[in-house]
Amino acid sequence: MREPQAIIFDMDGVLIDSEPIHYEIEKKLFEKLGIVVPEEVHRCYLGASGDFMYGDLKSRYRLADTVEILLEQDDLFRCDYFKGLEEIKLNEGVLSLLKEIKTSGLRMAVATSSSPEMAAILLARCGINSLFDSIVTTVEAGKSKPAPDVYLMAAQKIGVIPANCIVFEDSPNGISSAKEAGMFCVAVQTDGVTAQELSKADVLVNSFVGLNLQRLFELIADKCVLQPPN
Repeated sequence: MREPQAIIFDMDGVLIDSEPIHYEIEKKLFEKLGIVVPEEVHRCYLGASGDFMYGDLKSRYRLADTVEILLEQDDLFRCDYFKGLEEIKLNEGVLSLLKEIKTSGLRMAVATSSSPEMAAILLARCGINSLFDSIVTTVEAGKSKPAPDVYLMAAQKIGVIPANCIVFEDSPNGISSAKEAGMFCVAVQTDGVTAQELSKADVLVNSFVGLNLQRLFELIADKCVLQPPN
């Protein structure tokens, strides 16, 4: 890749330890819809947006409600659920890395499949929303991950070409999205996701603990030769 000028983060599972909570919420939502979703099908929705999930569920289970109605019900339920939680935790090591990136002058963005309302709630509750130059959702971008649109829009909003962006992701759909956008992708392995499922990423890390900019750039340099910008 060229010299890194920006770092873009997925939100759920990467910045915030919220993926297991979303997973349990979805199980409750499936129960409310009266459907039984096998584990292997549910896992296909990791990192994807609600319209992708409900479009597929509607087709599979012949749900009567429109995708739009299902999304509205989903978002209300999730927002209320997260608002009711006493604590929402950042992943260990994330905050120190975010502060170092901010101090370094690199541009920084979030590109998430969560709704704008959910992104606002979670980032504000964790006290990190002001650290980012832009927060982009797949709702705004128009297409769900694994399409590259949300990452391309994030790069455009922060004024950096995709080849100069590093992405942190934790799902196969998210990794495909970042790579399709032409970005260098670092996968963060979370519980329940195998290294094989994340194999399309350029680099795999187990956590943010001990990961600073110097170490990140060393990992990138080991993977590829950094090229100076034009």
